[in-house]
Amino acid sequence: MAAKKKDDSDAYIAFGVILFIPFLIFAWRHYSRLKRVFTANGTSQRIFDTASLWYPLGVGGGITIVSAYLIFWFAHWQWYFSIVLVPCIGLLCLYLGHQVARWLAATYFGVLVDPLQDRVLLPCDMASYGVADYLSFRFLQDMGTIDSIPLSGITKITREAGKSLYVHGAFGSRAMTFTNKQKRDECIAAIESASRRSIRAGGFE
Repeated sequence: MAAKKKDDSDAYIAFGVILFIPFLIFAWRHYSRLKRVFTANGTSQRIFDTASLWYPLGVGGGITIVSAYLIFWFAHWQWYFSIVLVPCIGLLCLYLGHQVARWLAATYFGVLVDPLQDRVLLPCDMASYGVADYLSFRFLQDMGTIDSIPLSGITKITREAGKSLYVHGAFGSRAMTFTNKQKRDECIAAIESASRRSIRAGGFE
């Protein structure tokens, strides 16, 4: 009995590792696409925070573990349940893993300040989403997307008492969150330098 449990555990771990490989492939492909679509140039500056990757990586790992467990568990049910449940769970987990991989790629892409094309590119800010957006799963659809705001339209930058900043203008406001104040201040300096004009900066240090 102990040997069988050990074999099942080894198979479960191996299956989880195999499932994690497509997640990394999805993330790399989406990141490569973002780099092609939003090409940097000699005047642009990219601010990326590698420490922020741990959160989407953890979510992706969690989905992989749960997926492996559910598929492995349902595969031991009676065959007429298995042939229905296993593919459905597999497809659902594949979709969730794909979306989280896009989120990981967008997080690694970071913020791109591009004065040549008068834009600031940043991962989609979901802070303004309402209940309807979450009930309609819009947050899943928008994972991994990049927002573009006009650099010349930024009129104010607000720093929070932490590691976040907000840019304000006619487009509304957008939030950017980093894992340390150095990256936050680097982003502020890049925007102020690229805009070549005075932007009111406020908020807490």
